[in-house]
Amino acid sequence: MFEYGRAQFFLNRLILILIWSLSMTITWAEDDKQAPEKTGSLVTTKAVSSGSLIAYQNFIGTLHYSETSVVASQVAGLVLKVNFASTSRVKKGQVLVELDHEILDSRIGAIKASIKELRLQLEKVNKDLQRYTKLLRQKNVSQQQYDEVYYNKITLEQKQIALQAELDILNIERKQSLIRAPFSGVIIDKAISRGEWVDKGGSIATLVNPENIDVIFNIPARFATKLKSKQDIELTINDKIYHGKIEGIIIQGDSRTRTVPLKIKLSKLDDSLFAGVEAEIKLPRENHSDSLLVPRDAVIKRFGQDVVFTIQDNKAQMIPVKVQLFNGKQVAVIAEGLTPQHRVITKGNERIFPGQAVMEQ
Repeated sequence: MFEYGRAQFFLNRLILILIWSLSMTITWAEDDKQAPEKTGSLVTTKAVSSGSLIAYQNFIGTLHYSETSVVASQVAGLVLKVNFASTSRVKKGQVLVELDHEILDSRIGAIKASIKELRLQLEKVNKDLQRYTKLLRQKNVSQQQYDEVYYNKITLEQKQIALQAELDILNIERKQSLIRAPFSGVIIDKAISRGEWVDKGGSIATLVNPENIDVIFNIPARFATKLKSKQDIELTINDKIYHGKIEGIIIQGDSRTRTVPLKIKLSKLDDSLFAGVEAEIKLPRENHSDSLLVPRDAVIKRFGQDVVFTIQDNKAQMIPVKVQLFNGKQVAVIAEGLTPQHRVITKGNERIFPGQAVMEQ
């Protein structure tokens, strides 16, 4: 009796399992009827365009002060005063150094006295000459006496001219004992101190003009031939954008690097620009005009070649492409069968295959 009851329990349980399985099968079938038909993988597309694509190459250059002067002394002398220091900003004509001029002043005074003496002698000779001229007409003096007075006058006049020239030279030397700034700028190097002796031509200081800055870039000759004088160009200095004009190419190249110097004049300056600072420019390397342009994300590797996918009749169509140029988010390509009327898949193209059903998102 116990065995019969146990068998009946398992039979009832089996019947319940069969009924539950049948009901789930019916439910799944109903759900399949209600579910929409799957149309394909979701993808994102972008349009193909045509136009020009330019690739650029970066070059690093250096800022230079285009007006730099090693100020020198035109005369020898002892330094009495120094009116500047390193980093001093000076004006054009400002006295930088004063040399000892005591001896010059004495010589100038002596020559001035000699010139004054000659003028007095000339006054007397001129009066004598006027008197002798009258006497000669009256035949009260001989021609020889007249000539002596006349040539004495000429001699004194020539001496006066010579002394005046010597005085002019001494005045120039006196003026040169005050060494002045040749232009307005900033002293970047001080070469002398008070009490030192300066030789003729000796260095006093190095002066630069911070308002006149050039940037020099060493570029390959193939880039130089594409540039024009006075062409506007954009530079990056200290993470800031500046504008300048191409001054020209310095025709003496570097045989080791096979480059030529490109000189650019900055249009606007500020206090953050110094000689030796790094600058960067971009010059066009390649220019592909009338090319097919596709988004960079559209070009992928498939079967060992570059391809793009388009959609035709709701199916993925693979088109091989030849990449001409990458630039930012665009690619210039050559592809047979690809036109500006197409749209290419940019998202989802890594997981699809030719002929696969796709649906544009």
